[in-house]
Amino acid sequence: MHREIYPGIHWIQECGPHRQGIAEAVQRRGETWCPPGRELHVPQNAYLLKGERSLLFDTLSPMGGELILEALEQILEDRELDYLLVSHPDVPHAGNTARILRRYPQAKLVAPREGDTHGLYQLDGALKVGPGDEIDLGGPVARFHEATFLDAALHVWMTEEGSQTLFPVDWMGFPHLDGECLRFADELEEEIDIGRLTEFHSRVLFWFQYVDVDVTRDVVDYLARKFQPDRIAPAHGLVIRRDPERYFELMKEVVSRVAESGRTGVL
Repeated sequence: MHREIYPGIHWIQECGPHRQGIAEAVQRRGETWCPPGRELHVPQNAYLLKGERSLLFDTLSPMGGELILEALEQILEDRELDYLLVSHPDVPHAGNTARILRRYPQAKLVAPREGDTHGLYQLDGALKVGPGDEIDLGGPVARFHEATFLDAALHVWMTEEGSQTLFPVDWMGFPHLDGECLRFADELEEEIDIGRLTEFHSRVLFWFQYVDVDVTRDVVDYLARKFQPDRIAPAHGLVIRRDPERYFELMKEVVSRVAESGRTGVL
């Protein structure tokens, strides 16, 4: 399953199985965004930037191995993959790294520069990138940034300069329902609400419960000013292409809710 979100930027999505336990917990809490009878998915996303050269950002999970190889073949056609960037060494993001490199042996593996566990994750031979670095693909330009909100020390965020797209990896993720796969957030019948975002972040970035709320909300405001994205492409949600400012405001409220209620989500 893939879709072009901007000329030269392709979204590849693995919806994963129905997360029945999460759906039931949401319904017990009386939230309305996941009604009974609907399936709930926590997707994995990868993004292929294609110009004169190509770069794949993340790899999906091992369950999505055939899916991503088929998508790459369809999008690249008879071309090679030039760069494979792993945002961080976590299964949903790096699980198909070896498989993709076997299929595209000329591709250069790219990894976050920060951190000292590259050997542990067999990333010593990768091209290391970090804040201030960029890769010009002859069209799209991938620029790299500190991962402000993250779930692993070895981590990098990315923007694409021409489209003003922010790729914040796990941050700004949220589940979706059956029938919503590979749809833009603005194509849903109802707006993404605070409940979906809180459900995801209370599980994945559960450390929000320990932060200074005012300081963290100020950091979200800083990121909104720094990036000013036209679209947001998270690793575990739907692509946002309308009113991205609203989502920064929602993320400030997410911090407050998780800090107050703790880890309410279920695995």
